[in-house]
Amino acid sequence: MQKIIINNREIMRSKQFIILIKIKKNYNKKILQIQTLCREYRKQFSKAYKILFKDNELCYLTEILDSAQEGFPYLWVNGDKYIFSNEVLNAGQQLLDYFFQLQYIMRSTYSKICQESCTFSIQQIKDQIINSIEKFDQIWVKFEKSYVLELMHIENDARRYIQKAIEIEQELESIEIREKIKGKKFIFNQDIHNLYKKLCNIINQLNSVANIEGKGRDDLQFEVLQESECILRKITKEQSQAVRQLAENIKNSFQKLRKLFLKYQQNMEMVDPQLKNNIDLVEALFEYEQSWEKGQSYFLDPKKLSYLVHFSHIIETTAQKYKHFSEQVECRDADIFLNIPCLMILKCLNNEDKNICAFFLPQLFQNDGNKVFLMLEELKKEFNEWKAGHTRLYEFHNILEKNLLGIQLSVQDQFAIEFCKQQIENMIHKIKQLAMELQRKNPSEWNSFLDAALCESLN
Repeated sequence: MQKIIINNREIMRSKQFIILIKIKKNYNKKILQIQTLCREYRKQFSKAYKILFKDNELCYLTEILDSAQEGFPYLWVNGDKYIFSNEVLNAGQQLLDYFFQLQYIMRSTYSKICQESCTFSIQQIKDQIINSIEKFDQIWVKFEKSYVLELMHIENDARRYIQKAIEIEQELESIEIREKIKGKKFIFNQDIHNLYKKLCNIINQLNSVANIEGKGRDDLQFEVLQESECILRKITKEQSQAVRQLAENIKNSFQKLRKLFLKYQQNMEMVDPQLKNNIDLVEALFEYEQSWEKGQSYFLDPKKLSYLVHFSHIIETTAQKYKHFSEQVECRDADIFLNIPCLMILKCLNNEDKNICAFFLPQLFQNDGNKVFLMLEELKKEFNEWKAGHTRLYEFHNILEKNLLGIQLSVQDQFAIEFCKQQIENMIHKIKQLAMELQRKNPSEWNSFLDAALCESLN
């Protein structure tokens, strides 16, 4: 057999040739009496593939030929390597080789027909064409069947996390309905807890391969959901709206994924096997990771949770007190990222920070001669002297607070501090310096803490 050199031009001609076969297939079957193999095996194909093939049609798809021509020995799906069997690879190579051989036969036959002195009879030419196309059809069927069925196997395996999640969700739904009829609360059912834990593990696996918008964490624990339930029962809005909102976000993101699994259950083939290509799944996983990551950091550690409740309470009560600050918080104005640490230093001076400042900046209370300790000691002295010299302490405290938050003072406020203006400016300067040190010591930890304290609804 003559060796065929494949290039782009030849491939384009090949596709045109396939199209010609499509157009002429019925004509060839009737005139040349070509016997093609049965396509009953296509009934095994999934809906996604069946839709590509018309009933009672040969359907030589150029996509099948492309796959044979590319000859990739493996596919990467969701980080897993799937290797095609030798049967598929050999069938693809055989199809490609014979396809170009068939082209050569057709061109050669046409050239012979065009010669003035033809040594072939019409019947010989017909027989050669019939035999060639019948052999081509046999080779095509062998590759198409093995290739598509193997692709379907790969796709089913790539969707295994979704399938497992659906199975758990079905079991969960059944138990929840039963418990609801009995009038029992889900939070006390151990079977439901066990299934929640299993579902969380599956979501972790999904998140690690499909969440291209986030970090793809696979270590988010079921206990985050448990603690969220406890927080919603124990912590009031007056104590911390942000902490309650974070707990709500954790619950809602979990429920959103459960609803998505039920949606996928109706038609599994709607799920792209390359899971990161499912926009609704990626979005739901991103929201899940975003809230559960915060929950894992702060809800599972009692000390951190108490810090977060107190910290967010300070921010929220200050926002209720000052409209200007409330608007800054709402639109995430850049000024709040210094103003809020200033508030914490002010609370520290009054011993009302519940050791949050000591947690983020231990040097404040380490008497080893470091500059922040010395600055805080000096500031405490000035602050206490300032407090001792004023009978209307609450009024003067508010004026200091307004200065730190950048809120314009009224004429009355300005008049009240006229005699101690320099003293206030000195204290504000030191508070701002310490506030910058507070957020700079461990910036990633501080920013995460602040982000959790400013938690908003995901909806």
